Amino acid sequence: MICKRCNHINNDGAKFCIKCGAPMDENYSQSQSINYNQPNYNDYRYPNNNQTDWAQVIKIIIGTLVVVAVIVLLGKQFIGNDNSDVVTQSGQAASSSNQQSQDSSQSTDPAYNEYNNYTSKNEYNSYTNNNYTRNNSSSSNKTGGYIISYSSDVLLTLSDIQGLSKQQLRYARNEIYARHGRKFQSQDLRNYFNSKSWYQGVIEPSNFNDKTMLTNIEIKNIQFLKSVENSM
Repeated sequence: MICKRCNHINNDGAKFCIKCGAPMDENYSQSQSINYNQPNYNDYRYPNNNQTDWAQVIKIIIGTLVVVAVIVLLGKQFIGNDNSDVVTQSGQAASSSNQQSQDSSQSTDPAYNEYNNYTSKNEYNSYTNNNYTRNNSSSSNKTGGYIISYSSDVLLTLSDIQGLSKQQLRYARNEIYARHGRKFQSQDLRNYFNSKSWYQGVIEPSNFNDKTMLTNIEIKNIQFLKSVENSM
């Protein structure tokens, strides 16, 4: 006999299907039976709750490791930036301290501050020595009869000849020659220098050689005085 519900073949004379349990009576009507379209609960297999889903566990572990790695990298970058800021600030502070130290050392020397455009130590020493010569020769200009007593020692500037007339510039220029004992052809120059106690005229003009008897400073000062004299 074939079960009208599950089509299972049963033994002849069976009252119930041995597979689904449905009545095998020939007069059996579906309206009098249960809903045979319901699934066979005996064959339904429920999942085993005791089994572990290892794929899901592995995903969770990998995700956790990724999150930890990101946190560690961000932490290192943050700490590195902080340290670089500290180093930069420290370097700036040291630089500022060195600059203040240099400024304070310069401010203790007024002559250096006045002549701060010169960076060479030799130029600085030359400047201070020249100022010393000018200051110590200012009185001798009056008492010794010199127009510019230091014209053989330092290079002259406009401040050294300020207020001098054209005639005084001529005397100052020939004053450099007179220190070396040169004689003069012009009568006014002979009269002027013969009146000076320091003058000793012993060298004829024709025998006087500027290149061998004058220094470079004296030659440049003569040219400077001559140019100013001619411009007046």
